[in-house]
Amino acid sequence: MKKIGKLILRLLVTISLLIYLATKIDLLKLATIISETNFLLFLFASFLYILSSYMSTLRWKLFIPSPSGLKIKNLFSLYMIGCFFNMFLPGIMGGDVIKIVLMRKSTGLKEAIASVVIERYIGFFALLLLGNIFFIAFLENIPKNEKIYLIPLCFGIFILVSILLLFLGNFPFLRDIRDYLIKLDKKFFLQAFVYSLLIQLIVMISVYLVSLSLGIYLPFYEIVIYLPLIIILATLPISLSGIGVREWSFIFFFGNTVGNEKAMAISFLWFLSVLIASLYGGIEYLRFKDFFNVHYKK
Repeated sequence: MKKIGKLILRLLVTISLLIYLATKIDLLKLATIISETNFLLFLFASFLYILSSYMSTLRWKLFIPSPSGLKIKNLFSLYMIGCFFNMFLPGIMGGDVIKIVLMRKSTGLKEAIASVVIERYIGFFALLLLGNIFFIAFLENIPKNEKIYLIPLCFGIFILVSILLLFLGNFPFLRDIRDYLIKLDKKFFLQAFVYSLLIQLIVMISVYLVSLSLGIYLPFYEIVIYLPLIIILATLPISLSGIGVREWSFIFFFGNTVGNEKAMAISFLWFLSVLIASLYGGIEYLRFKDFFNVHYKK
């Protein structure tokens, strides 16, 4: 009953945000912008999401115990299943819970949780690092306002919280993560970091392609600087799949550059490109849910 209450609350938040955004834009203009989409560029952006998901699978594999027997093709299916459920669960990380549940019999519950958390953590670190690198490199080009300092602020908070959790946190969950980290081969972290940089760049390029598919020029450096903040905000479990939060964030960060309607159109089409790519995960779930949930057979 409590879970249903939370779901209803998030649904109400999502609807409220969309209604609020509808009052801030010209819906007819938005529809006109979307109707002029270049579908080849749009589909290529969707393909890039699948590519980034495959590379994320390779990164994730580095942190999964070898005896698990899970091969890359199985992990890719699990990853895409997680992406599919992200489309319908709170925030954009609900699918991680699904991945953990489905793989726990193959790896063990603690190992499944640790592998997913570490893979996500390195991804967020690379995302924020790229944003800060571009922030420093293109500081002179960015319109001067208070929001531009949010990316270094978030990066600083991320590092501070990481230090506190890893070295000062004494919760059993954190101890399990630390113990798991200690046992891992340290060369995997460098490989995972390189993967993460490439993955985040691919995601940012996909957003850039979505903007071009709409005939909108949004400077790539602005995407790299602000997209980390948009992703973090959409990750918060306050709406379904980050809907409403993501659209508001696009308008907040890019509205002054391209206009509210165009910023909203980019957000909507990017979400749609991810949704289309994630449908593969829905198919995989129907095919393999019993296979993963019971045990893995070679």
